[in-house]
Amino acid sequence: PYNREIIDHLHPSSPYSIIAVKKGAQLGMTKTVVEPGIGWIMSESPSNTLFLVGHTSLFKDAVISLDEMIDSTGIREKGIIKSGTGKAVANKKGDNDGLKEFAGGFLKLAPSNIDALRQISLQRGFVDDYDIMRSTSKKAGAILPLLMQRFNAYNEVMKLYLLSSPELKGHSNIEDIYLKGDQRKYHIPCPCCSELITIEWETKNLKDESKKAGITWELDENGRLIEESVGYICQLCDGYFTDQNKSEWLLEEGRGGSAKWIATEKNPIDKDVVSYEVNSLIGASFMFGWVKYVKRYLSACPPGQPRNEGEYQTFVNTVLGLTYEGTTETLNSDSLKQNQRPYQAGIIPEKLSIADGNGRIAMITIGADMNGKVKDDKWKHDEDDARLDWEIVAWSENGTSYSVDHGSIGTFQGQSVRDLSTHNHPDRVKWSYKIGDPNCVWDEFDKIIKAKYQTDTGKRMSILAAGLDSAPYTNYSYPYMKTNKLVIGTKGNAMQGNGIFIDADYKPFMMAKEKNDLWILNVNKYKDNLADLCGLIWDVKKTSVQPAGFLNFPQTIDGKYTDKNYFSHFEAEHKVIDPKSNKFIWQKKTAGEQNHIFDCRILNMAAKDIFIHKFFEAHRTKIKDWRKKDWSDFVKMIFG
Repeated sequence: PYNREIIDHLHPSSPYSIIAVKKGAQLGMTKTVVEPGIGWIMSESPSNTLFLVGHTSLFKDAVISLDEMIDSTGIREKGIIKSGTGKAVANKKGDNDGLKEFAGGFLKLAPSNIDALRQISLQRGFVDDYDIMRSTSKKAGAILPLLMQRFNAYNEVMKLYLLSSPELKGHSNIEDIYLKGDQRKYHIPCPCCSELITIEWETKNLKDESKKAGITWELDENGRLIEESVGYICQLCDGYFTDQNKSEWLLEEGRGGSAKWIATEKNPIDKDVVSYEVNSLIGASFMFGWVKYVKRYLSACPPGQPRNEGEYQTFVNTVLGLTYEGTTETLNSDSLKQNQRPYQAGIIPEKLSIADGNGRIAMITIGADMNGKVKDDKWKHDEDDARLDWEIVAWSENGTSYSVDHGSIGTFQGQSVRDLSTHNHPDRVKWSYKIGDPNCVWDEFDKIIKAKYQTDTGKRMSILAAGLDSAPYTNYSYPYMKTNKLVIGTKGNAMQGNGIFIDADYKPFMMAKEKNDLWILNVNKYKDNLADLCGLIWDVKKTSVQPAGFLNFPQTIDGKYTDKNYFSHFEAEHKVIDPKSNKFIWQKKTAGEQNHIFDCRILNMAAKDIFIHKFFEAHRTKIKDWRKKDWSDFVKMIFG
């Protein structure tokens, strides 16, 4: 119901040129606004039309969904699309993934990027994930003027839909345009007092500001959500209700109910813009309910623990439909030292894991970071002066980690890769990345990977997956990967932005197109996750059970697990806003900071995730919904 007024603005009788929707995710906008709007244009009101989809990775699914709409409505069968009937294919002129031609106009489809707008004249347009355009365009500051220029010939009759979940406060395309419009919010009748109210996550009683209103819930004595307690406290009457009858109070005025959009800005900056703000809490009754969203909130903001900033940002952006206002973030190595436990490096502490409430050790991985000398100012790397930093991690049944060992292969040293003077010691033994050379790094790395590791319960375990950062020495890492099937090659994605994977359903990794068994990591997402784990607090005076995911480290001994060669690496980077992409990214505080162990831990996390994905993919014929299986499913399979 909340989307009906929004799509009606597509009709020429609506006085607005720009329809901006700042929204939560999964509210049905594509299925009830964009696709039927495009179908109506093709069939009833042909014009030159644009549809920009979010990121490139989402484009194919969007095309498939649009083709299904075209087929199911009979548009293609009626011959409205010029190139005839049948499923659209890439080589069919006038009816392919990027273009649909029809009498009186065309539909151009592309990922959200300004480059898609060259040399076209448009009357109508739909831009999904409008905030993503800020990070994919080099002309980010002028996105709307560039868009509007394409509609210049149809200024009096143009219609442009801008739809998006917002991202960062002060850096959001959709919030900018939303604030220029009349800022409409969907008001529903309170089931208790019948007055019109908006559904907010947290707000105040409008008659008594000392009282809180909004979504409410209770926890049991173990800190678990009591699902039956989830409901809403009205900001007008203080009454309590649940979302059980959502389908009734969502009905619009004149259609069996009294819900309606109400403008909250009576004097908008731009009278050509009608703008909407809608969160996922009012999603249709068949969509996720409030219990689901409370669980997501508690996962991001666990009681008694630091807030998980990555999850919280996703919650704010995609559930509440609001911009996230974060701060720079730096990890503290001193706090991590407090997580050193009574076990020795080189031993897998399974007894300790069981005593900590984490269960048995289910898997061990290794992460390795390639380093080496830079030859010159053009950043050409010297494969004959190599060092491979590594860390071995044991993973318990509930996913908690225990660092087992760490070290380096090679003698390359130096505080900064640009400072070559510290590397010119004639007596220093140099290692190589070239297979077959003396002092080849890979020979020693193989020994570490293939070794058996002792547990304190008398077992011997093998490494199941090795995560290797394959850049920048791809000419040597790729051939090595062929010789050892346990090695999982990885590289960071070029965008370096969380927005690419903003939907919680997307994994923080994906297979690369350039090479088999090479994986692209959303490095910032992994670093967000690691930062959240670093912030976990275990108060042993209150509970003997560790928080799930807690980071455990062995005692300092024989020069290992010292501040200089281990713990300080975790605070070498901080989280800041990247001026180019206007997103939060992790980067070194200074060029000379040593962050190799930090990177090795990221590679261990990725190796574990990708191994699980590949494990279930290998058994896909025997396992239903294998893509949805995770660590807990893997643990059940190996332990029964």
